[in-house]
Amino acid sequence: MVLLHCCRTATSFHSLKTFSKTFSKTLTFRLAPYYPRPLLPLVVRPLSASAVQTAGAAVTSATDDSKVVKPQWKAAIDFKWIRDNKEAVAANIENRKSCANLELVLELYDKLLNVQKEVERLRAERNVVANKMKGKLEPSEREKLIEEGKNLKEALVTLEEDLLKLTDELQQEAQSVPNMTHPDVPLGGEDSSTVRKMVGKPAEFSFAVKDHVQLGKELDLFDFDAAAEVSGSKFYYLKNEAVILEMALVNWAVSEAMKRGFTPLTTPEIVRSSVVEKCGFQPRGTNTQVCLSLLLLF
Repeated sequence: MVLLHCCRTATSFHSLKTFSKTFSKTLTFRLAPYYPRPLLPLVVRPLSASAVQTAGAAVTSATDDSKVVKPQWKAAIDFKWIRDNKEAVAANIENRKSCANLELVLELYDKLLNVQKEVERLRAERNVVANKMKGKLEPSEREKLIEEGKNLKEALVTLEEDLLKLTDELQQEAQSVPNMTHPDVPLGGEDSSTVRKMVGKPAEFSFAVKDHVQLGKELDLFDFDAAAEVSGSKFYYLKNEAVILEMALVNWAVSEAMKRGFTPLTTPEIVRSSVVEKCGFQPRGTNTQVCLSLLLLF
């Protein structure tokens, strides 16, 4: 077994908080072999873009000038931390090859703070006017306060609408900002990975060893061409005995899990995008439902 540093790539795994405190330097990273298709279908398998279904109209907040997509779920993002650590966040975005727009996030955050301050100021003035109305007043003075209260209410309605729009727009943009990467993780692709520890020794053979791809092709267990045409490069179809083997492994794994008290479930293949967002995925476009294939064990 080889323990490796995971490399910073374009892949972004979002937790419930976009940013977390720096991990302990004693944390060990494990880089497992990458399989374009899971060996066991016990995890979520996102389908191709064509399989993503749109259910109903998109939830939007619109004005005459622009349209803002309303997030299905709001992550607990520390915007102040992002602003205070702008350079580190920008470097992390570049290193992870993310398309996040940090400048726009910070611009929206500043606008949000300014609007919040103005809303709080107007609410305070409205409370002052309301308290004055409780006392004995001359008719002319009361009319003046009524008019002032009306103007404050109208101004508040407009600002509160702007505040909601800014909140949704900021959340939508900020959720694309990747988590901060551990400082010990090397930059680059798989070639930049570093060995942390070797456990055991690689087996030695007296003959030329074939890898799983060669064996699969020769035994007619894989079909790369058909899978690449349907799903893209690096995907494959299992064939013949490989299918039976996978089904047997799945059945064995589920049986073992049930012996330990787990309950197997087959679930609907459509889930709400808010659930997907909470799991760290970024649903495409304005879809409110996403098509998935999964088997759950509880």
